[in-house]
Amino acid sequence: MKSRAVLTSTLILAVALITSDPVRAQSAPTAAGAGCAPTGDLSFVCGVVNVEDLLPVEGGRWLVAGSLQPASAGLYLIDTAAKTFKAVTLSIAAKPDPRYPCAAPDLQGLATHGLDVTPSHGGVTTVYAINHAGRDAVEVFHLNAAKGSAEWVGCVVTPAGASPNSVAAVPGGGFVVTKFLDNSDKEAIQHILAGQINGVVYLWTPGKGFSEVPGTQLSGDNGIVVSPDSKWLFVNAWGTREIYRVPLPGHGNDKGERSSVKVDFHPDNLRWAPGGRIFVTGQFISDAKHLDGPLGWATVLLDPQTMQLTPVVKEPGYPEFGGATSTVQTGSTLWFGTFRGNRIAYRPAP
Repeated sequence: MKSRAVLTSTLILAVALITSDPVRAQSAPTAAGAGCAPTGDLSFVCGVVNVEDLLPVEGGRWLVAGSLQPASAGLYLIDTAAKTFKAVTLSIAAKPDPRYPCAAPDLQGLATHGLDVTPSHGGVTTVYAINHAGRDAVEVFHLNAAKGSAEWVGCVVTPAGASPNSVAAVPGGGFVVTKFLDNSDKEAIQHILAGQINGVVYLWTPGKGFSEVPGTQLSGDNGIVVSPDSKWLFVNAWGTREIYRVPLPGHGNDKGERSSVKVDFHPDNLRWAPGGRIFVTGQFISDAKHLDGPLGWATVLLDPQTMQLTPVVKEPGYPEFGGATSTVQTGSTLWFGTFRGNRIAYRPAP
């Protein structure tokens, strides 16, 4: 992978940890095949490439997933019943959304990272996707999962020099986005692992642009979610292994107090879990020199009211699958993404 891309992911773009011979996306549904047997308590859907983030859509019938590998797929759809996948057919909308005014990207060369989704009308889901190919931006799509297609409707280019990581929608067509590192810092991962403060959360509002969210200047701002009432955001400090709850400006909670809790791994993505708690998933990393092998990882549940943690899974990291970045649940099944490799994992929920 080119050196610029090396700086624009949680880990893979920092150290170019892509498995050799990545499998390219296919338009037809593809499931487990040769070399895709279960390992430990994990089963796999193989053939997807570098799925760093994934989210349920249509009530969990599908997962929409990104691909950090440029020119791989852009977006995938995972069939949660059949355990198969297909690449989403992408096109440019005839009338893009004027709230997100920028030039259309090369849809064949996307490198998608963090995602968020909001339901729309008529079976259409709005997908916000961090893209690193050609530009650092939040690309906006209207996804029709039943048809396996999505229209690009606009984008917002993120602040210069800031490598975006995760995105979460807020009411009114805006969003919050995390800055994980500075693109100009050639030793960014080392600095983040040392606890250096170099990240922030930006709030983007249509017609007003970007502003920094107070209290989010952290070490490697990573995963982010917004509470259902839009009063709080939750953001991971990947470098210092902390999750922060911070009031979201302009949403009736300006005087709320920031709080945090620490975990024993580097927390990557945050995802809402059944019952209103939050899945926190991340990697066990000793230092930046030991990123080339299978990375152990864990998922815990965070209570957003009490900031208490409950263990969910802890995995040693297998050659087939390690360094998980994201966890979501559909029915009684947990699904896991990772920043490298050619598969996603799943297992029964505890």
